Amino acid sequence: MLTLFELCGARGDVRFSPFVWRIKLMLAHKAIPHETKTVTFTDKAALTGSGVKTVPVIKDGDKWISESLTIARYLEDNFSGDRLFETPLAAEQAVIINNWFDRNIVMPMFPMIVTDIYDALDTANKKYFKATREPRLGGRKIEDMRAGRDELRAAFRANFSPLESILATNAYLSGETPAFADYCLMGSLVWPHIVSDFDPISESAVLRDWRDGMFDQFDGLAGNAPRAV
Repeated sequence: MLTLFELCGARGDVRFSPFVWRIKLMLAHKAIPHETKTVTFTDKAALTGSGVKTVPVIKDGDKWISESLTIARYLEDNFSGDRLFETPLAAEQAVIINNWFDRNIVMPMFPMIVTDIYDALDTANKKYFKATREPRLGGRKIEDMRAGRDELRAAFRANFSPLESILATNAYLSGETPAFADYCLMGSLVWPHIVSDFDPISESAVLRDWRDGMFDQFDGLAGNAPRAV
């Protein structure tokens, strides 16, 4: 059976990686049976043999596959079920979509929720997270990052425009049913939902409504996920 490796916090049931959540939703989309195993920032023993130290990672038989777009293409090519990409060409062009979400959604959200992620970790992982993530914060301390995040959210609002334009005339980013682009966005939005009470998209009714619908997909897979808050 295929194995998905997930990042967890101090509580093993709190799985918060936005990139892993993309894959969790894609596995559900294609109805692929799988099991899960957890890693933490400081304990990657379960990934021994994979050649990588970051998730998402899947193991299918003797094959290790990492990085969310590579995994998505692997799932599409090797498993039946509903399609993630309309055509093989769309799968090749998906790097544009993948990178856009990484740069315009994931990266701007990080400073808004970094303190909440930190709070969801145990002592050893807090030390590691602080040492590796604080240098990205422009000289600010992780513990101070909740101050000013309302202003960050207001600036973040501008990034929603292309998404809102699509959702104004479509039920999903991919059209009538969700597919790869929807799971890229939803995986990114499950991340703050699980670790924080702060909502980075509260200023967009269009995105909130879309997210609510995605929370209900696959019998509430994302909506019912255990939270740290």
